[in-house]
Amino acid sequence: MTNKKIVACFFAFLLISSFLTVTAQKKNKSAAINCYNLPPVNLNAKKDTVKTEARLASEELRKSTIPVSPLNKENLSRAISAVEEAIKIDPTNVDAYLGLVELHGLTQRYADVPGDSAEARAWKYLEKAVSLDPNHAEVANMLASRSVAKYDYACAEQLLQRALELKPKNLRAHFNYAQLLGSMGNFEEAFKHAAMSIDADSAARMNNVYNSGRLRYMAHQYDWVLNHYQKFSETYPKANLWLAHFYMGLAYAEKKQFQEALKEQQLATPSWKGDAGAVANLGRAYAQAGYQDTARQILTELIGRNARGEWVVQYQIATVYEALGEVDEAFKWLNKEVDKGGGFGGWVIWLNHDPRWDKLRKDARFKDLVKRAGLK
Repeated sequence: MTNKKIVACFFAFLLISSFLTVTAQKKNKSAAINCYNLPPVNLNAKKDTVKTEARLASEELRKSTIPVSPLNKENLSRAISAVEEAIKIDPTNVDAYLGLVELHGLTQRYADVPGDSAEARAWKYLEKAVSLDPNHAEVANMLASRSVAKYDYACAEQLLQRALELKPKNLRAHFNYAQLLGSMGNFEEAFKHAAMSIDADSAARMNNVYNSGRLRYMAHQYDWVLNHYQKFSETYPKANLWLAHFYMGLAYAEKKQFQEALKEQQLATPSWKGDAGAVANLGRAYAQAGYQDTARQILTELIGRNARGEWVVQYQIATVYEALGEVDEAFKWLNKEVDKGGGFGGWVIWLNHDPRWDKLRKDARFKDLVKRAGLK
C-alpha cells in the first residue's frame, strides 16, 4: 500500500471515530441502554464461507474504492457512488454499509456536506449493518465510538471487549481500547493493547504506528514520542510526516524547548490554510516561543473558519488561548468542545491527562468540564 493510502487510512480512521462520537450526542440517550441491546456474542454464528458471485463483485468494487486518496469532495463523491453500487450488487454486504458510514463521516470535513445530512446518512448505514450482522466486530467498534460521545465509557468498554471477543486480532479495537484505558489512567494496560494494535502487517497497523504518539504523550513520555517519530521518519522518509512533526512539536513544548517545538509545528503545517488542528498547534507554538502577535493572527484565521461553518478543532483553539494566558477564552472554547462531544479520534477523553491543561486543573470551571465529560 502506498504512503498516500496509508495516510488516507489513518485520516479515515481518525475522522470517523470523531464523527461517530460527535453525532451520537443528538441521538436518543435510551438507545445506549444495555449497550444497544445487542444479542449475546455468538462465536458459532454461521458465517458465509462460500462467496457468491455477487459478493465477490461487490467486495472487489468496495476494496477498489476505499481508502480514498486524496481526500476531497470529488473523490469522496465518486467513492460513495461506487460503494452504493456495490450494495446494489449485494444488499447483504455488511462491509459495504460500514464503508458508507466511514465515507459519509468524512463528507462534513472534506465535501462541505451539512453536518445533519452527513450524520443522518452515516447512521442509516450503521443501523443497517447492525441489523445484518450484530456479531460483526467492526459494528461493535463503531458503536463503542458512539458510546464514548455519550460519555458512557462503561458501555464503550463492553463494546470493545465484544469486538475483541469476536475478533481477537482486531487491530482497530485494540487501538481504541488502548485510548480508552489510557484516558482512564490505566496506562499499563493501555500500552499492552497498543502493542497488540500493531501486531500484524496491514494498513491498520501502519495507521496505529503512525498515531502511537498521542497515548505516550498523554502518559507524559515525551522522549518516547521524540524517539518514536524520529525512527518512523527514518523508516518512511517518503511518507506524509506532518503528524510526526505535530507530536514531536507537542513533546518539545513540554520539555520547554519552545524553539524546537515551533520548528516542528512549522514542518507539520507550512501553510496557515492547512489542517485546522495542526494550524492551531502552530499558533500555540508561536505563543510559547514568544511570538504572541503571530499566534493571535492564527487565531483570527481559525475563528474565521469557525464563523463560516468550516471544520475547526475547538479543543486546539482553546490550547492557543491557554498559551496566551487568556484563560476565560480557553474555557469558552473548551466548553464548546465538550458540548460537541469527543471520541477515540478526539481530545475530550484526555482532559485529565493532557499536560496543556496543568495550569487550569485547580480552576472550578475545569473540574466542571471534567465532570460534564463523564471523567473522574
